[in-house]
Amino acid sequence: MSRIVGTIVAMAFLAGCAQEVNESKAAKDYAFEKQVGTPFVLIARLHALPEKADALIELSTKVDKKIEQGEPGMLLHTFDQDPDDPLGFVWTEVYASSEAFEYHLQNPDLIQYLEDTAPITDSFTVEVYGTLSESAWSAAQATGVPFKHFKTQAGYIRDLTP
Repeated sequence: MSRIVGTIVAMAFLAGCAQEVNESKAAKDYAFEKQVGTPFVLIARLHALPEKADALIELSTKVDKKIEQGEPGMLLHTFDQDPDDPLGFVWTEVYASSEAFEYHLQNPDLIQYLEDTAPITDSFTVEVYGTLSESAWSAAQATGVPFKHFKTQAGYIRDLTP
């Protein structure tokens, strides 16, 4: 008899744990949706002046390390060289949300980077792919960097949360 009671208690406990896990995942999913919003992609294209590619790479490497440490909403941040133009470079960035992007735009390290790269580049343009909040779009335009927004017409974002 005690074995049956023990089994029933264990089953009830496991059922309760499963319910807590499901409730916890639902709460986590809701919090993620509210905090993270809609991820999107940003492509920034820079073109170094002659003899300035190495300086641009050095500045970009330094700011990349700072952004990795200080911006958890930056999901991907790479600086790549154009294979057809040794003076051409591309930042590829994936943001967790518009809020993460607004935080990035206010980052003193980014502001310094933009100031430092201006005299060694002859072009700097930015393309945004995906959904942005109105406040994020306004913040982007206020930087003075030319932005172009490609608004999503079709597609999906896969949920990668564990």
